Amino acid sequence: MNLDIQSRLALVTGAGRGIGAAIAKELGGEGCVVVVCDKDLEPAQQVAAEIESVGGRAHAVSVDVSDFEATRRCIAEVTGSIGDIDILVNNAGFSLDGPITEMTEEQWDRVVDVCLKGCWAFTREVVPSMIRKKRGRIINIASRAHLGEFNKSNYSAAKAGVIGFTRALSVELGQHDITVNAVAPGLIRTERVLGLRYFDDIDRRAKLSTPIQRPGVPEDIAAAVAFLASERAGFISGETLHVTGGRYSST
Repeated sequence: MNLDIQSRLALVTGAGRGIGAAIAKELGGEGCVVVVCDKDLEPAQQVAAEIESVGGRAHAVSVDVSDFEATRRCIAEVTGSIGDIDILVNNAGFSLDGPITEMTEEQWDRVVDVCLKGCWAFTREVVPSMIRKKRGRIINIASRAHLGEFNKSNYSAAKAGVIGFTRALSVELGQHDITVNAVAPGLIRTERVLGLRYFDDIDRRAKLSTPIQRPGVPEDIAAAVAFLASERAGFISGETLHVTGGRYSST
């Protein structure tokens, strides 16, 4: 399938590893010029190098998405040196789980700042050029956790906020031919998830909870994002695509 996004400039946050890295590589493989954005520069550089090693074009940048001024500087530098962003993927995420009775203000703020404020900050800085060009794609990575998960009140609230933000922006920006959608992953086999002590057997957990009896892989999410970034998805906006192996329907 030709997605017709060759030479489009795509920026992916949290792209140094996991789902973000897979998204960056997928878009690079489709011919996009990819800005690989991560708080840690070294993994971002590694992902950019992988994209370039197979003939793609990529640039690595370091920024803390929860720092609004840093975000503004990042977008100014990217647009000044490379060009206007056509595709924005707000993927950066962070979790600090715990019961509400023990959750600190720092735990709440840090998760909301990365997952929700960072999404707002990048979008705010990128949208003006999209409005000027009358074209753009914004894809926000949410989570099945927006439905509510045990000991994840901060993360669930932030990801629910991402979906509300997505819906509101789709109404606001549709007149400029800018689509805004969200992708909500389910149980995905990433290094971060495998490192959680309560995911000691991800395959067993997937068989018990997922109609398609396996965990997803980052490339499953990347494929969904690439489609939503394409011209083929030009009449899709304000939607949340649950990539959960059927788990969303069985909830």
